[in-house]
Amino acid sequence: MRFPGPVLHEPHTAGRLDADAAVTALQTAAERHGAVVRHHRRVTAVEAAGDGVVVRSAAGGAVRARTAIVAAGAWTADVLGDLVPLPALRVTQEQPAHFAPVTDGLEWPAFTADPEPAGGRPSGVYGLLSPDGVKVGFHGTGPEVHPDRRSRTAEPGQLAQLQEYVRRWLPGLDAGSPEPISCTYTSTATGEFVLDRVGPVVVAAGFSGHGFKGATAIGRVLADLATGTEPGADRFRLAAHAVAG
Repeated sequence: MRFPGPVLHEPHTAGRLDADAAVTALQTAAERHGAVVRHHRRVTAVEAAGDGVVVRSAAGGAVRARTAIVAAGAWTADVLGDLVPLPALRVTQEQPAHFAPVTDGLEWPAFTADPEPAGGRPSGVYGLLSPDGVKVGFHGTGPEVHPDRRSRTAEPGQLAQLQEYVRRWLPGLDAGSPEPISCTYTSTATGEFVLDRVGPVVVAAGFSGHGFKGATAIGRVLADLATGTEPGADRFRLAAHAVAG
């Protein structure tokens, strides 16, 4: 790795998570506490019903509950409709790529790099080792899309910029053979999360690529909102986004 300026190297508390293993562990823990996990059930709407809600699925099923926590990512606005006064949620198709190390066996660190002052690239850059190489990407720069209608195809100009960044600053990676991948960001105007409750609905949205690493803390906040144990944090409330907007 090459560096254009000062660098903070912090190996003692930094790390990365195996996403699949972490999700499995969290679901298993939830089931031990009485949760029922239902895969392959596409929720299409959450509707008010008396003092609770009805959660409807594409297969025609309906679940009634006193409270629903909706953490539907890019589909949040579709699922909630007018039930919750959401801030503007910008959904973008992001296109990081995997790059192969030129030397096998290196333990690549996770890293972030600030944008260039002169605007030489569209945003800061992040990267981390993955089972498929080193994942490198820009942050929140993709085109706006509906999650059901995204192309999953890398935009050539941004891919070329990403390759140029790798070629210039990450000589330990093969910039010539990227393997683009596709994901979505759901972002608020401020970049802050939405964690709040409106009537029987608790909403979690706007994680802009940062939600998973805080999943356990976010889950505790959502559980507290759902049970009325704690009111949540003011900076994440819907009112804060309304003021910011």
